[in-house]
Amino acid sequence: MNQDSSPNLQEAVITYSYTSGVLSYSKQPDHLLSDYLTDEFQIGKKLSALFEPDLSSKIERCLSLCKKGKFQSLSHTNKLSNLQLYFFPILETNGCIDKVSIVIEKEDLNAKPDLLSTSVHFQNKEGYNEQVYSNLFYNNPDAVFSFDLDGNFVNANKSSAELAETSISELLNMHFLPFIPEEDHSIVLDHFEKAKQGFNQNYQTTFQSLKGTFKYLEINLFPIHHKYQIIGVYGIAKDITTQKLEEKKVLEERQMLRAIIDNIPDYIFVKDREHKSILANRKFYEQILGKTSDESSLGYTPRDYFDREKGEHIIADNEWVMNTGQSVINRPDTVHNIQGKQEKVLLTKVPLKNQKEEIIGLVGVARDITETYLHNKKQELVFKVIKAFGDKPTLHEAMVKVLEIFCTELGYDYAEAFQVSVNNEKIVRTAFWPLEKDLSESVTTYEKGERLPGKVWQSGKVKILRQNDENQLLKDMLLSEGKVLKSAVGFPIIFQDRLISIFCLGSIEDSKKIEIELLEDITLQIASAIERKRSQEQLNDFFSYSPNLIAVIGMDGFVKKINPSFEEKFGYSECEILTKPFTEFIHPDDLAKTFEAIEKVYIEGTDFEIRCKRKDGEYLWISWRFSRFFEKENIVFIYGTDITPLKRAHEELSENITELTLVQEKLEESEMKYRSLFDASPLPMWVLDRVNLRFLKVNKAAIELYGYTEEEFSEMTVKDLWVPGQDEIINPIISENQNEFFQVKLSHFKKNGDLIHVNINSNPVIFDGIEARVSLIKNVTDRIKAEEKLFQSEQRFKALVQEGSDLISIVDENLNYFYNSPASNSVFGLGPSQLHNKNFRDYIHEEDLIILEDHLSKLESQKRVQLPSYRVKGAENNWRWMETIMTDLKDEPAIGGIVMNSRDITEFVEQEKELLESLTRYNIVSKATSDIITDYDIQKDEISVSEATFKIFGYEKGNGKYSSKWWNSKIHPEDHDYVRAGAKEMKENGVKNLTIEYRFQCADGSYKYILDRSYLMVDEKGNPIRIIGSMQDITERKQHLIAIENHNKRLKEIAWTQSHTVRAPLAKLMGLVDLLLNYKNDLENIDEILEIILTSANELDSIIRKIATQTE
Repeated sequence: MNQDSSPNLQEAVITYSYTSGVLSYSKQPDHLLSDYLTDEFQIGKKLSALFEPDLSSKIERCLSLCKKGKFQSLSHTNKLSNLQLYFFPILETNGCIDKVSIVIEKEDLNAKPDLLSTSVHFQNKEGYNEQVYSNLFYNNPDAVFSFDLDGNFVNANKSSAELAETSISELLNMHFLPFIPEEDHSIVLDHFEKAKQGFNQNYQTTFQSLKGTFKYLEINLFPIHHKYQIIGVYGIAKDITTQKLEEKKVLEERQMLRAIIDNIPDYIFVKDREHKSILANRKFYEQILGKTSDESSLGYTPRDYFDREKGEHIIADNEWVMNTGQSVINRPDTVHNIQGKQEKVLLTKVPLKNQKEEIIGLVGVARDITETYLHNKKQELVFKVIKAFGDKPTLHEAMVKVLEIFCTELGYDYAEAFQVSVNNEKIVRTAFWPLEKDLSESVTTYEKGERLPGKVWQSGKVKILRQNDENQLLKDMLLSEGKVLKSAVGFPIIFQDRLISIFCLGSIEDSKKIEIELLEDITLQIASAIERKRSQEQLNDFFSYSPNLIAVIGMDGFVKKINPSFEEKFGYSECEILTKPFTEFIHPDDLAKTFEAIEKVYIEGTDFEIRCKRKDGEYLWISWRFSRFFEKENIVFIYGTDITPLKRAHEELSENITELTLVQEKLEESEMKYRSLFDASPLPMWVLDRVNLRFLKVNKAAIELYGYTEEEFSEMTVKDLWVPGQDEIINPIISENQNEFFQVKLSHFKKNGDLIHVNINSNPVIFDGIEARVSLIKNVTDRIKAEEKLFQSEQRFKALVQEGSDLISIVDENLNYFYNSPASNSVFGLGPSQLHNKNFRDYIHEEDLIILEDHLSKLESQKRVQLPSYRVKGAENNWRWMETIMTDLKDEPAIGGIVMNSRDITEFVEQEKELLESLTRYNIVSKATSDIITDYDIQKDEISVSEATFKIFGYEKGNGKYSSKWWNSKIHPEDHDYVRAGAKEMKENGVKNLTIEYRFQCADGSYKYILDRSYLMVDEKGNPIRIIGSMQDITERKQHLIAIENHNKRLKEIAWTQSHTVRAPLAKLMGLVDLLLNYKNDLENIDEILEIILTSANELDSIIRKIATQTE
């Protein structure tokens, strides 16, 4: 810095603090400012107290603006000189401005200027020199510099050279543009031109040093005035690279957060205390506000986008959350979006707090569960429908019950069901509900296109009718009490591309909401149930009318049920067959074969031939087959065919077909092996028709997994197990691999509605001459659920580490941090990134570090070490107590270091310290006083006493704790009720203080008088918890009082008993004295009277002496 001065220009630099006044200066300003000062210039003085009022107010204004970060300049002129002041803010490392540098220039107006001796020279094309400001501030951490009017550096401080990564001398030979990237040249030059025109400039730009270091700078430019002319530009550059990068990071994080919440399918909103929106995600502002962008800044309230009643209700609910500080978690609710569509949501609201833990609003999330709700509603409806088909004995009764379920569950008033006639020319009504309201008495059949049922039949789609339509199809649909059907819907029930029924539902509401999607989704289950019910009825018919023998055999040896063919074939009545063991009807030679077949009854489809006796004694050959064994009921279904004619023919032809029989036996053996392998497989397997995917065969494992019986499977296709929407996945795979092996992952519904996840391997086969597929099914539900639980566990662990109050840290073997949980902010006042690569020992109190080193060394031989309590330096240079468990997991690949689990126990240590001090004071008091100090814990019913107890009462010194029962037993019986009443007043009525006297038994059986002063302590709810007492031995004082009372009592007794004795001689004396006074002239025996007086006086004296003796 150039320190030269011209004769007519004097300079001084002052460092000034807003709080401490003048801190330092470059030269004594007294002489320089003598024309302006009103007081002596000293360190610590405020500038406003040094100058004349006019100049002082100008300086105060400049200081005030400078504190806001703005450069200021001030000119003041009197007759002798011109005073120029420049104010430069000094930015502290904490971002605050507490100091300012002031440059003072005084120009003597009477002196002749010498331009050659100025501190800084500028030379223009004409070659003249002008003085510019050259005093750059040595204590300013920012880059300070000046340019000539062409932009060349004229002067610069050390920080400028460090920023440019060059020397000051090299910098003074350069123009500023080489440091500015080319894309910013025009902007920087524009600001420079405006500064040359006299306008202060503040802007941000990019900067590149000579070594290529890239930075962001905030630049302030100020014109340099000299004699009312601008001769250069003065500048201050602050490095804001860190701030810019952080702003960029914050912006990116905000953009990422915005992208996240905008793509979350839930409604997300943030409200302030006035219920105005301050943030909303895309779904909220599009579906609720009906906006195309987030306009939360406009402050929408629930009254603006809901009806008044709904809005007021939401505001009241929000008020409750913000006033109580309690959260609402996953509460079921209903909202209507901008299109009027009703949505079921799970609503969560949590209070929004600022850094001071003050509630400033709330954050809400509403998860749309409409699909789940509708799915559950659909499942419940399907369950009831299927149950109705299972409970009712006939298809007609089941259909009526199903129509009733549809009306009650979906809010309809009338329903009918139809099916296609046998000739496929009409549809016929098969059921209606309510049974007492038949709206189609005259017409119960329709052709295609006729009225609502016919239109559904014709289109094969759902049809909806409204009363205000012009089709007149709801005309005359009158219910009781004058109510008419105003809305109706008809939908087809289709099974395997075949129309099996049509349901029509009607409502008296003209705007009845019709859940088309729900109706379409459940038609397959209804169709399946109808088909199963029809199959069941057909099976019953088959049982009754089949010419073959069908029976149910019990493993107890009796026939349980037979079809009519038995009576026709054997001549026995049903009662005769059911009441005798079935062995009585079997040829004796075939019993062994029969028992062997029964032993293999678990092998479904086993055939055996035996001879069975008719009532007339003739034997018939019957071929029997066990169909299915019901283990729980211990019964088996058996089918029989009379093969007597065949048997006879077989005997005739047996010799000719021996070879064929052998081949057949081998084939049967091969088939049996395959069936055994298929049936015994622990994994579910089935065989499907390759074309229509109908079940041809299923093994026991599949039956156990899915819950359907084999008969139920036989009436189903594999599509019945698919979760809705999987057709799009599986159909292309099946069509592309019609004759090839394929694998696929799917989700299936079991019979009870449970969802399972399966992996399927499917191979093409020929089964009983049919093109089929054999499939192996692997249930992977448990594995998927385990994976989900593992993911949830990882999320919980992350939440525990990230959100927990304990500090989780990982350090390397040298105790350098390379991971910290967010709790480091509350412990150290430093974020995880700020602690990165910092050493654990650097934050430990030096007194504690010595103790810790011994425990830290144990990590060489132990996997886990618990450190003793120690202090760490907190955010405000305060010390906080911590306890830590260190676990060596350097060998764990996922950790690779030492895990430190630390907990802040400062509050506990301080409380423990206060407790120790309190106990110390208590011990000192109890030792310093002769009184007994008692502490009665009401909850534990335990009394603690001081050591004076043993000295006063003589009991052996124990642990100083007694039960209240023992303590009460030592109170004198006469005082017991009195003392208990006082204690009851304290515990039940909250009496705080109690002073009471009573007698307490000593160890030798004697009693001492005690003065007991007690004080009741309560908890924060006012419930009694302890009674603190002081017991004083007043036995000696009590005995003195008793002695005095006894003495007074004796005196009273003496005075009462002796009063008559004293008054007798006294009365004599008083009478004789009266005679002497009043009748002495008439008395002749005065001497005798005097002798009597003497005698009476002696008598009185004797009595008084006796009294005195008694009172001693």
